[in-house]
Amino acid sequence: MFCWLGRFLSSSIGKKTVMAVTGLSLVGFLCVHLLGNFQLWAGGDVAFNEYAAHLESYGWLLHVAEIVLLVLFVVHAGLALKIAAANRAARSVGYRSRESMGGSTPGSATMVITGLVILLFLVIHVIDFRVPKLAGRIDDLALALRERLATPAGAGIYLVGVIALGLHLSHAIQSAFQTLGLQHPRWTPIVKLGARALALVLALGFATFPLFLFFGGGR
Repeated sequence: MFCWLGRFLSSSIGKKTVMAVTGLSLVGFLCVHLLGNFQLWAGGDVAFNEYAAHLESYGWLLHVAEIVLLVLFVVHAGLALKIAAANRAARSVGYRSRESMGGSTPGSATMVITGLVILLFLVIHVIDFRVPKLAGRIDDLALALRERLATPAGAGIYLVGVIALGLHLSHAIQSAFQTLGLQHPRWTPIVKLGARALALVLALGFATFPLFLFFGGGR
């Protein structure tokens, strides 16, 4: 059994399957994370800080969840880069034949670039908020968020990250479902439309924070 599993995970379809599962898991986290962040709009700073305090109350369970998220991200990113490198090595004509079929989209054409931008953005995000929070340098998370995103640099960095995320997800979600075999002439167009709609909702949802906090002066 373990030999079969090892062969499957070392195969191209195995790598793509793991990448699809980890990717969809991260999309699920993004949905939950956005809903949690919306506490800032729904209930103001008090509600947002109470939500953050509730998460911190889980103690070691929260740290375990963070480690799981880190592993999911590292595995997903590592496999994505490995598959992209293998695809480039296997092509002698580049992307010309693909483009002639009309299969290329802004999202699919920039997957590696947007993925790297998201990686850089995630590092910045952790340095901005999670590290200071763990070090005890942030008591009021809502205030820290407002102060960071009220600056041109802060708002600009987060908007670039959100745009990259939206582009990445516009192709990644439907591609993950396709990899997992969820294809049907009747349902595939609906899946693609739903995936792109979810990508747009997530991108616009996260974009509200740098846009409103910057143009609203952090208020």
